[in-house]
Amino acid sequence: MTILSRQFLVSYLGLYAGILFVSTLVIVVIEMMLNFDDALDFQQGAAGVAAYLFLRVPSYYLPYLIPVTSFAAAFLCLGLPARAREILALKAGGIAPQRVCVPVLAAAAVLSAAALLLNETIVRDTSTEFNRRESRGETSSLFQARGGFWYQRGRLFFNVQEADRQSRSLTGVRVYERDANGRLIRSIEAAGARIADDHRWHLRDATVRRFAADPATAPDVQHEPEMVLEMASERELALLDADAESLSLFRLSEYIDAVVRDGRNPVRYRALFHARLADPLSVLVFALLAAPLGLAVERSRSLAGAAVKGIALIAVFYTLQTSAAIVATGGIAAAVLGPWFVLGAFGVYGTWRYARA
Repeated sequence: MTILSRQFLVSYLGLYAGILFVSTLVIVVIEMMLNFDDALDFQQGAAGVAAYLFLRVPSYYLPYLIPVTSFAAAFLCLGLPARAREILALKAGGIAPQRVCVPVLAAAAVLSAAALLLNETIVRDTSTEFNRRESRGETSSLFQARGGFWYQRGRLFFNVQEADRQSRSLTGVRVYERDANGRLIRSIEAAGARIADDHRWHLRDATVRRFAADPATAPDVQHEPEMVLEMASERELALLDADAESLSLFRLSEYIDAVVRDGRNPVRYRALFHARLADPLSVLVFALLAAPLGLAVERSRSLAGAAVKGIALIAVFYTLQTSAAIVATGGIAAAVLGPWFVLGAFGVYGTWRYARA
């Protein structure tokens, strides 16, 4: 039995690596065909094209490739032997079909943990870097601390609590200006801001403080119901890209606590936290769904029919996940745990089918 377990384990991992590699190559070719102009504009020369692909493919496609590849590898790992009557021979020898699936599911569980690590490192970092280069070039700096997003541009530091790219609005705006020696010379605090098409920031309920060279001198304070902040170019629109998705799970948890303390609605961020925590488990759930479909090939002798059923299951899975995310974005608290409910429902269905295999 140890030899059989090793054989199915090696088969699953080998198929997984091969399918992932081929799928990545196919996506690279498609990206080059459809977005070659964007790749050239991303950065000059062949190095720019390589950088475009190196950043875009992991950030956009890897979170989907990892679980879908798990389904394909588990399906073929069991479906091909089932079509060749090898599973029937195992049953004739007194070995239950579920037993040969154990090493495959164990490997999928390990890959789920690896997927969580990849999503929180490579995927998150490449996504942040891709968005930064695509929209603003390489000279800006966007980071997060103490529950707010910060952006540095020259002698100016900008901080916001929330940003909405669609409406081009910012909430909880602070601007700090330094001189050449690093001394603070002006600060602006505003309840919010709207960024006009000419890149000027229209601040509301702003408090402006100007600091004299003498530290003993009290700052000059002015309150402005409305004021306009002149900006040089669209490079200063960086804070519109301030997104909780760029935070690690630990920092995202801190950000949620800060949002609650500020009295703002944390539903969107909690939904994002649970979605990112639950997504890697789809690697195991997809393998669990694929196992009974692969074993069922023994009866039908058709890989195509079972594969179509699997594609339909994956489509329904991602449709429900996306729907839960959209509902949560609308501020409905009941949808926060949507990713777990979807995973649980498909996990229960896969376990039921697996038990009856």
